[in-house]
Amino acid sequence: MYIKRSCLIILILFLTVCFITPITNVEATVDQNSKKLEMENEELKQRIKKLEPPVPVNIQDPPWGELSFPSKIKPISEVIHNGTKIPFDLIVDKPEYERPAYNEQWHSTIGRWSYVPNRIHFALHRLFTNYDIGLSGWYDFEHNMGITIPMFQNEKALDMYIVTFQTQVTSVYTIGNQVVVVGTPQRNGVQVITITTKDLKPFNKKENLLIQLATKDEHEIDYSLISYIQPDFWAKQKEK
Repeated sequence: MYIKRSCLIILILFLTVCFITPITNVEATVDQNSKKLEMENEELKQRIKKLEPPVPVNIQDPPWGELSFPSKIKPISEVIHNGTKIPFDLIVDKPEYERPAYNEQWHSTIGRWSYVPNRIHFALHRLFTNYDIGLSGWYDFEHNMGITIPMFQNEKALDMYIVTFQTQVTSVYTIGNQVVVVGTPQRNGVQVITITTKDLKPFNKKENLLIQLATKDEHEIDYSLISYIQPDFWAKQKEK
């Protein structure tokens, strides 16, 4: 009788384990899948944040706080005919370059350069300007345009880097806070030139510079605004 009762107890325990174990496994699997879905949903939310504004909104180009124009602006014709012609160095020249509709580094899984208003801004323009004074900013500058630019960091005279898409640069002129880059429009191609800020004589050094890309017939193709930085920038950095 005792043996029968023991066998019955063992059988009940065995059946209980056999019944409970699958339920436990199912619950564990469901819990793992739930956590996986939560992680995927959170990742997608973060990717969406990197793609677009949180709510529908109108955004003017450029999609960040635009720099103000200099107070004194001359017609392009006056800058070309009465301004100072300044030298430039051509450091990138790819006449067959075709601007891509999309680059892999702009994907939302990377995120740093995927914000749609920024992507539209860069697609709209042919002219971009920058100084080689910040590695992080330079890194973004290159990746937003999708091209690599050699950085020389002229310590004797601060360089301004001017990128022109689909335009062959022929000459550069300046008056006051304006720089006019004259070129011939092309179907393809990219060029990068440098000018030194020591060749610029702004009317007001506290105001920004207006850089204009224009045809030989004095028609504006595009423009860029950039702050004026003194040519002794690198010398002051060494002193610090």
